[in-house]
Amino acid sequence: MEQNDYDSPNEFMMNNRPEEQTFVLDTGGQGPIIGNQGTRLWMDSSIFMFPGGGDVSYPIIIKLVELYTPKDMMLYAMPTVAQGNLLVTGGELRVRAFKDDVELVLKPNAVYRALAPTTVNDPNMWMFLGQEGSDFVDWAEVQNTQIYDLVSDSLGLDSATNFYNLFVPQMGWINCDYFYGSDPDSLTTITFTSEDDILDNVMKFLYFDEIQSVMRVYENTSAMVPIGASVKSLCFALGTSGGMYYHMEEFNVVANDTVQVTMQEISEADLLLLMGGL
Repeated sequence: MEQNDYDSPNEFMMNNRPEEQTFVLDTGGQGPIIGNQGTRLWMDSSIFMFPGGGDVSYPIIIKLVELYTPKDMMLYAMPTVAQGNLLVTGGELRVRAFKDDVELVLKPNAVYRALAPTTVNDPNMWMFLGQEGSDFVDWAEVQNTQIYDLVSDSLGLDSATNFYNLFVPQMGWINCDYFYGSDPDSLTTITFTSEDDILDNVMKFLYFDEIQSVMRVYENTSAMVPIGASVKSLCFALGTSGGMYYHMEEFNVVANDTVQVTMQEISEADLLLLMGGL
């Protein structure tokens, strides 16, 4: 039987992922810069330098990406996995700085302050920094940087929202996370297979709702995942006729688990609603 083929959904993802917000940092003050989803940033010209060295004058352009939901992490293809290990996440950020189109770096030993809003208040959170490779961003834990610190009152912020408190030593991607502890003997993989569909160009994600973690499956078999965990698997791709297709199911992981994929057509609007409900 001839299988259905699909195209990459990259254009759909690019068109619907959170925007990169742009701010102008000038002599008006150190901050905070406030993102659309509540992130706060404090910085000034003294912490930046050009990649080859040299001080930077105002104005400086700051660019911010905020990823706090599984939908946004999937659309940005930014899973919460470090060296193949699941992370419990409190949100991902990308912060960049530019002077006259030159991307800036932090001076040695300099940091900037970031507050990531949370309603969970998990005292286990630490800071991870993104390590950009050729195909994806991996995460590396920053030692001695526990970030659980409910700072609303001390900064006069909205007392209804608490924040993870980060002093960040590197520009680029940041993650509020910690490793999901699991006995190695209770781990397994999940394999995606289909009788009807060719899965090469299909985006495949696993969302572990109880531990707030997103894993991307790069081929057809996942990295190690915890047996017994509650997971939602979501596949989506662009049909050759131009419409979006998807497969979704929810289950508890068993040893050597398999997802039998049968893609169905869906409108872009309904797919986005589905992703927003994860």
